Amino acid sequence: MLRLHGFSTSNYYNVPKLAMLEKGIEFEEVLVYTGAGSAYRPDYLEMSPLGKVPCLQTDEGFISESRCIVEYLEDAYPDVPLFPKSPFQRAKLRELSQIIDLYLELAARRMLPATLMGVDAPEVVKNEVRETILRGITALRSLASFDGFLLGGAFSAVDVSAVLHFPVVSLVATAQFGKDPLADVPRLEAYMERLSERPTLQRVRADAANDGPAFFAHLKKLYGLASNPLE
Repeated sequence: MLRLHGFSTSNYYNVPKLAMLEKGIEFEEVLVYTGAGSAYRPDYLEMSPLGKVPCLQTDEGFISESRCIVEYLEDAYPDVPLFPKSPFQRAKLRELSQIIDLYLELAARRMLPATLMGVDAPEVVKNEVRETILRGITALRSLASFDGFLLGGAFSAVDVSAVLHFPVVSLVATAQFGKDPLADVPRLEAYMERLSERPTLQRVRADAANDGPAFFAHLKKLYGLASNPLE
């Protein structure tokens, strides 16, 4: 059986988790929090060389990086596809996924440490992040459809990324900018509400909520975080 290493508060961990739930793949969850190294879980570096979560354990070995894991799952378990058949449409899915990952989530993540500490990120960082996110939103509006799913009539791997990464962007941007830039994207709110009805996503969100207190206790112990600033 596949074993997914990581923790349920992590949106990156939840990408392959949601993909496996959607595909009906049996798997076991193994708790590993962020910060693997000399002070915490040095053994985990043998599975994930950068100490990142998630990490998927297979009979053949370990795979890290959420996007790589999802592509492995698509190849190894094709019965319930999360990628379109057409090579062109598969490339368009990867294109939009990259926009969401790099220009929205990863950009906002630069301000996540400050947000978790309950302080403002440096202005130079905020300005750079704001510019990157606005560029990403321009591309998102051009490439995505919000009438059904992001690439049309079928739920796909890019919806997995979007529904898990957009809330992080909204949370961090609102904390640092006082405004959610995604709120200006037409039909995005309705899209998120529709996806919220999926039982698989409801399970992922419930697990994340249950894991939250333990995750922030871990951050407090490892990094000295005083409290959960997101409560």
